[in-house]
Amino acid sequence: MVRNTAPNPYATLDASDWWHPEKLKSDAERGPGEGILSEAEVSQFRHAGFVVVNGLWPEELVAQASSEARELHPPARILEAVQAGTRFRGFSAMPWTGWGEASADAALNQMTIHPRALGAVAQLMGVNMMDLRLSQSHVIAKVGRMIDRPGHQSHGTIEGDQDIHVDYGNNTLMVPARTAPPDCVACLCYYSDVGESGGATHFVKAEEGELTSYEPADFNPPNFVAGTENGSAAVDTGPRSPERVAQRYREEKPIHYQPGTCVLYGMNTWHRGTPVALGKVRHTHHHVWRRRDAEWVNWQSLAPSMAAMPPRYLASLSVPQRTVLGFAAPGDRYWTPETLDAVSQRYVGMDMTPYRDAATEGRP
Repeated sequence: MVRNTAPNPYATLDASDWWHPEKLKSDAERGPGEGILSEAEVSQFRHAGFVVVNGLWPEELVAQASSEARELHPPARILEAVQAGTRFRGFSAMPWTGWGEASADAALNQMTIHPRALGAVAQLMGVNMMDLRLSQSHVIAKVGRMIDRPGHQSHGTIEGDQDIHVDYGNNTLMVPARTAPPDCVACLCYYSDVGESGGATHFVKAEEGELTSYEPADFNPPNFVAGTENGSAAVDTGPRSPERVAQRYREEKPIHYQPGTCVLYGMNTWHRGTPVALGKVRHTHHHVWRRRDAEWVNWQSLAPSMAAMPPRYLASLSVPQRTVLGFAAPGDRYWTPETLDAVSQRYVGMDMTPYRDAATEGRP
């Protein structure tokens, strides 16, 4: 167990103590009908709960997104705020509209709907891209700073060491099913390098059968339960018993990340955040996609902020990309002669042909 509460917590680790990303094939390297992820990678996600990869996005897109993340949350400004003892908000939700007309070209606004990312997530959920919907997308800038609380046990340690947990508690009011493909997939993408920023997220593989079968005695309560210490929902038996939680701390490993490394994981996957290196800032991009019919997975409403984007942003996207963002799909009952005309006027330059053709085919 590596509790990152002191500087240089990885000093004694060797290569086997990390989760190292697998390199995905480029589009040019993939054969006909071959998925973004291999069968082995899909199986690992299904049984272990997560898979760590490089190459999900083009390198040039990652480089631009990393630069934009630092423009949104400049490290120098964040460190100045920390030194002055003032608060800063290192959080920005998609879409990013602060660059005016140029917002439509922002790499950060393309990462979440890039065809390779959507293709990989669709594989893991066993659906096609048109059946995906975006539930969450935001960038976080996390800084390494000392805790100044004299008399408290945390005094003199680095802020940000989380307890091990799963994420479904604040993403859905339901409970993830274990006997079917997941209703949603989360993705954590790094825009920093672990050698400089530290703060690697720790993951632990699921126990055999933990994610593929269900027994009432193995119910895993959500986090963030009111009235429990630190919201941990610890119980005497089951997945959150002291013995099984201690075992996960022994088996966890940090992600060995670089810009563009991402971990795709499920809502029932055990993991935890750790402190960033002292005086450093780590930038990450967090996503959740859900199945179209899984309305109980709901974290972020896109319409109010998406309305502030230049109209050409939605106009330039493919039909699947727009649909993932909540745009009515071709053939939906929404499309009528009136709405076809009105939408084409709101988004000048949008190719309405797929929507017009599907509406025409559906008429008697």
